[in-house]
Amino acid sequence: MSSAQSASASLDQPNPIAAQYPDLVSGTLNGTTMIVPIALELARQLIPGGYAILEQSFRSLLPSFPAGMYPMMVSAKHDHDIQLPAYNLSIPDFTRAAFEFPFLDLSGDGHTPYRLQDTVLMTASNQGAISGAAGYGIKVYPADLDPPNDGYRSDGNGGNYFSATSVEQVDGVSKFLTVASTPCAREPPYPIEFIKNITNQVVFANSSVCDNYQLLFNTSLTAPPFEPQPVTGTVTGLLEPFTTPQTWTGVFGWNYATAFLEPIAPQACPKASS
Repeated sequence: MSSAQSASASLDQPNPIAAQYPDLVSGTLNGTTMIVPIALELARQLIPGGYAILEQSFRSLLPSFPAGMYPMMVSAKHDHDIQLPAYNLSIPDFTRAAFEFPFLDLSGDGHTPYRLQDTVLMTASNQGAISGAAGYGIKVYPADLDPPNDGYRSDGNGGNYFSATSVEQVDGVSKFLTVASTPCAREPPYPIEFIKNITNQVVFANSSVCDNYQLLFNTSLTAPPFEPQPVTGTVTGLLEPFTTPQTWTGVFGWNYATAFLEPIAPQACPKASS
C-alpha cells in the first residue's frame, strides 16, 4: 500500500442518515456507474452458474437498448463515514471497483432481478472490508487506488479519473480497472431511474448468502447542487471474468453520491450460487 493512501482524507460529504437507521450499517457512497453494452452471448459465457438473464426486465426499462446486447455494469465506488450507531461502531473508508452483472434470475422465479458481483478490487489497507466481502464469497484483490480515498478525482481538463490496481501480480500481471469520464453533452441513453434500479438489485457472489445493499437517492447527497451527473468516457480493465485486457470507449454512465443502508448480517440467497 502506498503511503499516500494512508495519509489522504476523503472529500465526500458526511453520512446524513445514521441517526435515522441506528440498527443498520449506513454511510455515504460516492463514485461512478458505467454501462457497457456487451453481446448477450458473451454475457452468457462470462456469467457463471448458468443463471438466466432477464432480458425482458432490462428492455422494459431501456426499450431502445440494442438488440442482442446486455448492459454490463462497471462500478467504481467509495464508501465513506460508515456507521452502526446501535453498537457505537464506525468503519474506516474503503474503495471498490468491479465488473457486475445485473438482471440475473437467481431465484428462478422468472422476474426478480439479482446482480452478480463476485470479484472486486478493494482498498488494500482495509482488512475489515476485505474480510467482509470475502464473507459473501467475493474474490478480493487488495488494491492501490487513484485517488486513494475518493470515488474519483479531477483530471484537470473538466473530467474525472479513477484507477484501481492490485498490489500483487497474478500470474505475472496486475489486475486493474480504470474509468475516465467527462460530463455528457447530450441526453444519456441510461436515465438515472435505470441506475437506481440496477444499483438496488440484491447482490450475490459465489456463496449461499446475499447482500441487500440499498442506495437512497432521496437524501441531501443527491439534492441540488449535488444532483447525479451523466457522463461519458472510457473503461479499461483486466479483472474477472475477463482473462485479457479490455477497453471500451464512448460508454455512458453517471457520477453520483448517495446514502446507503446495509443489513448487519447477510441474508440467505433464494438458492446457493454454484
